[in-house]
Amino acid sequence: ISPEYLKTLLILMPDEKHIAKIVELVRSTQKEIENSKILYSQAENLLLNELGLKDFKIEDDLSYIINLSEIKTAHRADAEYFQPKYKRIMSNVKCRMSKLANLVSMKKGIEPGAEAYQDKGNLFIRVSSISKQGIIDKDQKYLSDDLHQKLKNDFKPKVEEILLTKDATPGIAYVLKEPIIGIVASGVLRLQIKTDIDSEYLALCLNSIVGQRQAERDAVGSIIAHWKLDQIKNVLIPILPKLTQQKIARLVRQSHKARQKAKELLETAKQKVECLISEITQKSQV
Repeated sequence: ISPEYLKTLLILMPDEKHIAKIVELVRSTQKEIENSKILYSQAENLLLNELGLKDFKIEDDLSYIINLSEIKTAHRADAEYFQPKYKRIMSNVKCRMSKLANLVSMKKGIEPGAEAYQDKGNLFIRVSSISKQGIIDKDQKYLSDDLHQKLKNDFKPKVEEILLTKDATPGIAYVLKEPIIGIVASGVLRLQIKTDIDSEYLALCLNSIVGQRQAERDAVGSIIAHWKLDQIKNVLIPILPKLTQQKIARLVRQSHKARQKAKELLETAKQKVECLISEITQKSQV
């Protein structure tokens, strides 16, 4: 867009009373977003502090020695996989660990093919759709009602499931908060809790340096990273006391609530502006 064109854009200039209300909503939105970031950061810091990783420095070693037996066991020969930093992280964790497969059941998504994509319809939840904060509208694709009906019994996510990315940007986890009409893509796993562990706590562990560094170590692919299902099943999750899990999870939930409130406030502000524009347009046509 050229600067000259921008100069010609018409800007709504309502009376000061309306401006004040809209400004108040926008500022409240910004406040809630900041509050959400603070709460999530508190949850992260509490987790790392409890794990003994609060001030842990992640540094690459310039050289190290690996036995041939380790290469054969890992079925990997790339130097990055054997970086000592990964072992140092896990050895510094001050609690027992459990494999992810012991904590959850896993279901893969599906890839119906690019020819099935539509510009509107039912959500097709791909890797690019998932962030730590929720489902985002980034290059969003959709599926037809007919295809959704055909796939929903096997590939529709449920509330409280953890959506975990395994391709492209592996290791991003989000707990689904509300029912959603959509289908999960093949690059995303649905994790269902099967033991006494808090879902928000588990998602935060996966998003922390503990989970992220395991994903970073395991993923393969020169252009697009792929995290294999067998590797994901063997991801080690720190198991803190239940009360500590709940305290951490409470902060995460408060963070998500603040972010949701921010979205609602911003939507209200947008609606007020649109209503004012509509009123002015109608008056000008009379």
